[in-house]
Amino acid sequence: MSPAAPRAQSLAQRLGRSLTLAVVPVWLLSTALVATYVNGEIQHNFDVELVESAHRQLYPALLEVERAQPMALDEPLLMRTQPGPAHSEPLLLQLRGANGQVLLRSVATPASAFAVPLQAGFYETDDYRVFSLYDEVSGAWLQLADPLSERREASQRTVIGLVLVLLVMLPVLAWVITVVARRQLRTLEQLQQQITARSGSNLQPLELADMPLELCAVGDGVNQLLERLGEALNVERSLAANAAHELRTPLAEVRLRLQTAVDRAVADGGSAGSSGQVPLDDVRQALRSLATLSHRTERLLQLSRAEGGDVAHFGRVNLVQLAEQVAQEFWQQDAARKRLDCLVPEDQPAVWVEGDLDGLAIVLRNLVDNALHYTQGPVELQVLATPQPALSVRDHGPGLSPEALAQMQQRHARIGSHHIGYGLGMSIVRSIADKHAAGLVLTSPPAEGGSGLSVRLVFAQAAAAQD
Repeated sequence: MSPAAPRAQSLAQRLGRSLTLAVVPVWLLSTALVATYVNGEIQHNFDVELVESAHRQLYPALLEVERAQPMALDEPLLMRTQPGPAHSEPLLLQLRGANGQVLLRSVATPASAFAVPLQAGFYETDDYRVFSLYDEVSGAWLQLADPLSERREASQRTVIGLVLVLLVMLPVLAWVITVVARRQLRTLEQLQQQITARSGSNLQPLELADMPLELCAVGDGVNQLLERLGEALNVERSLAANAAHELRTPLAEVRLRLQTAVDRAVADGGSAGSSGQVPLDDVRQALRSLATLSHRTERLLQLSRAEGGDVAHFGRVNLVQLAEQVAQEFWQQDAARKRLDCLVPEDQPAVWVEGDLDGLAIVLRNLVDNALHYTQGPVELQVLATPQPALSVRDHGPGLSPEALAQMQQRHARIGSHHIGYGLGMSIVRSIADKHAAGLVLTSPPAEGGSGLSVRLVFAQAAAAQD
């Protein structure tokens, strides 16, 4: 058996665990700092209490020593005055003379002198913290001590209390962090629901109002992807619609021509002296229909490429070189060689723009092909080296009316029998022009005078000269 896949955890749980693990060391450090500070305050309070107690006990101790002066002081006197109610622990007190002899001690104090010098202030031994107070009048020293074990016990109680609070609050902290993370991640669930609701029939942009900045960035990326997907689907649907529209008539014509030829061959085959061969004229008509079908198929492929183009393929294009290359292709045909002229600036061998070389070549081929096929006069392909560079194709045919010009820019338009095919070709040109943010200007009659149609592709600006 294959091992079971690990169970996936929710983002809220992962955030809760990660944040808790990150907070615990900070909390431990904070606890240690607080414990250090509290321990310092405890030691300070003990010292303050020791000083106050020493001042309170000095004169009662001197008084007891004075009363006992007539008696020999072979051993330290035991202090009869007991500590007040402020003292919960036995008082460790010694009154020593100028020579260091212990004159008086409390009951809980050892008989031997504290191993500290007779100097004012605090001193520590292995077991005690001692405060020495000097009385100038009598020349005596009062030493009051606290057991260090008592101080350590107080510090330990404080640290244990802080650690217990940490242990108790740690699960609560983890629960609170998880709850807060889940509430904050509800916007992520809303975004996920919106994305799930999108489909081929619903490519509306995501609603990103009131979303955090990070999710807005993700949503913007998804919206851009949806937009590109919508464009791709539109291209696919458009291609299918164009194919159904453009290929239906040529296919029907080919079938009709071939069926007519077969019927004639069958009819002739039944006649006396007939060979039953297909008439040559019918075959030629079928071939012409197939040529029309091939031409329209090529146009459909060009339209698909034009509508699916990407500006990422843009580069520097020399319009002079492009126009001469397209003209050379048409000059391979005898009829086009006599009618097509390529006019380029004589003083400027290169006119640079930013664009797609293949796409711009498709534009020129369509315009020149339409002008040559659907008019009888000369055709001019011209490059204009102006601040806004342009490509111009002009024919000298009968021209078009304003209504026909507007109709010609629509897909599948038919401008009479002399301009069949202009609609699809101009749709290709329009799509590529839009990709280049270029203007498409149609004029009939042309501004230069005469008859005919002028189509000009005007770019927004020229590109820098090639180094």
